[in-house]
Amino acid sequence: MRPLRRSLTAAFGAFAAALLLVGCSATPTVETPAPEPQTGQNGFPLTLHNVWGDVTIPKEPRRIVALGYSDVAVASALGADIVGGVQSFGSVSGLSQDRNLPYVTPLREPVTWLNPMDVNVEQIATLKPDVILATAAYSLNEQTYELLNDVAPVVTYEKGLYQASAPDEARRIGRALGKEGAARELAAKAERAVSALRAELPGLNGGTYLYGQARGGVAVMVVAGDNLTAKFMNGLGLVPLPAVANLEGRGSVPGTVDVGYEQAGLFEDADVLFMTYQGDRYRQQFEKHPVVGGLDIVKSRYVPLDIEVATALQAPNVVAVPWLLDRLRDGLGKVSARRTGTSG
Repeated sequence: MRPLRRSLTAAFGAFAAALLLVGCSATPTVETPAPEPQTGQNGFPLTLHNVWGDVTIPKEPRRIVALGYSDVAVASALGADIVGGVQSFGSVSGLSQDRNLPYVTPLREPVTWLNPMDVNVEQIATLKPDVILATAAYSLNEQTYELLNDVAPVVTYEKGLYQASAPDEARRIGRALGKEGAARELAAKAERAVSALRAELPGLNGGTYLYGQARGGVAVMVVAGDNLTAKFMNGLGLVPLPAVANLEGRGSVPGTVDVGYEQAGLFEDADVLFMTYQGDRYRQQFEKHPVVGGLDIVKSRYVPLDIEVATALQAPNVVAVPWLLDRLRDGLGKVSARRTGTSG
């Protein structure tokens, strides 16, 4: 397969669709319960059920290729030797020189950096991995999965992309690496971080938020309650603003609603407005629009999110959660202050 060569504009365009497809999978989902993992002595050989069939890992893997951001984050936190990992989206898009994820300890060199938007089977084969982690590989398809399985056992999702919770995803990765207990602790650490923030900001409970991406005169707002972004926000005690969530019609991508900038007055009652952008010009168009720019929420309760925060928020993994909460803290503090009548 050829390496990916795309312009900055094309890269952002492709990511824009992926960004808001939170909790929606282009792959078939499996409705029947998955069988329990089959293991031998010391946990291996280990058989796991994937959406495209069972896979067996014969022994504890040493050389790891990670094709999704959650795969990189969790495997790295578990001390795995990642010989090939997907680079940050900031580096793919040209916004950053750092290929490491901002919430992960830099991967040990030498590491081969992979493009998350293009799975290159030949490149991965040269790394001679013992296992290929792909639980969050959003560009993976069944044909490529079959080709990769000829290289090494591939551990992908059980039902569909972004269908598993972050703790379940972490445990699955940990099980594949023979470190499920440590993965459970990572999940517990993330849960403790959420609990601590909710205790610190009691006004979050019952608060309203809006989150979307502005592009071409339209704000594409996430409203579906079954996507991972919404579930993460709900875990903080927040719900989407009903005035927007209950709008009729479908958005540009599933689980969203499109709101023209001239309708931005609908945003005003939200406790906080989080927005992300395909590029600086889209941000400027949004902020300087005569309707948008005059809103009180934009002046006082608006938080623009950079590309790495938006990527992490797409499908928050347990390693990213503490970092993500820190990046959202300003906006979340505004919610709590507004609802409790305290200073922001």
